[in-house]
Amino acid sequence: MQWIARIALLSTLCCGACSIYPLPEDTTSFDSDRIASVIRCQTRDAIRRVIVALIATGKDRVVYRGMTGYQTAAWLEQQPAHFHEVKWEQITDTKIRAPLLFYKDTSVSYDFTIDTTEVNTAGVNVTLVKKLFVGNDSIGLVAKNDRTREVKRHFRAYDSFDSLARLMKEETCDGMPQQVNALYPATGLLRIDSLVNSFLLANQWGNLAGDDANYTTAQMTDTLTFTTKFTGNVDPSTAIDPVTGRFVPSSASLNIDNSRQDLHTILILLRLPPNTKGLPQFDEYGRIIAPGYVGQKAAASAALDRQRDFNTQDALTKLGTGIGRVGPGL
Repeated sequence: MQWIARIALLSTLCCGACSIYPLPEDTTSFDSDRIASVIRCQTRDAIRRVIVALIATGKDRVVYRGMTGYQTAAWLEQQPAHFHEVKWEQITDTKIRAPLLFYKDTSVSYDFTIDTTEVNTAGVNVTLVKKLFVGNDSIGLVAKNDRTREVKRHFRAYDSFDSLARLMKEETCDGMPQQVNALYPATGLLRIDSLVNSFLLANQWGNLAGDDANYTTAQMTDTLTFTTKFTGNVDPSTAIDPVTGRFVPSSASLNIDNSRQDLHTILILLRLPPNTKGLPQFDEYGRIIAPGYVGQKAAASAALDRQRDFNTQDALTKLGTGIGRVGPGL
């Protein structure tokens, strides 16, 4: 049993120290900034697709710089960098220009919580037994090391339809994933098109309102929660017969339990501005600049806070419902 004792000692001293500062890039190869870029770029692409589809409705009519609707749509779709040149005010077709100008200041706000937890447990159980003429004497020995490390990173980002479609640098989205990642969905292709399309359709035809009693500022939110957990266990054991007259290690077992959980919670809020005052201003690269953004940024931040509160209340309600279902059967 010497090998068990040696492994137990090594595990107790070393294995628990595996998780010092767990971060998403340890397992996903994507740091928090990259995860945010994945979401922002997919939102940008969804907005661009809506714009191209809208411009294509111009068909053979002249829409922009002498180009027809079909030509302008192809010009943008085949060379996305042309979005940086477009001036919505210069679109000649009013049926296309009006909705583009109306929605260009729609805010896109994100709330990211990246929670990573590692748990490392290593221990050994040894039983010393002395056989007597009548019965046995036994002594149990336990050595165990439990270590838990957790890092919860929280941050927010703010965009608008216009800043994403026209101002964000193309290179920001270079190398973005093109496939779904079933293991870590936040680092793969998501269905953000659904949120963008649903927001626009609901606002156009469904009398979309804001939160609480706010019926003038339309908004829609998706809350994405992705949990991935890995668990590994090693539990070898051995046993020998006791010896009369002296204590010997009759049985020994080694327990090594390691787990890692990555919890990604992402809120995406689409919100029409209540008015033209306090709208965020963006530079030529899509970055927020002062002055002029404080009011809108504060409003979007408050809306995200309300959504987080709603999610918490909803989770508590589900917990209470679950307890209620279990209670009568106890």
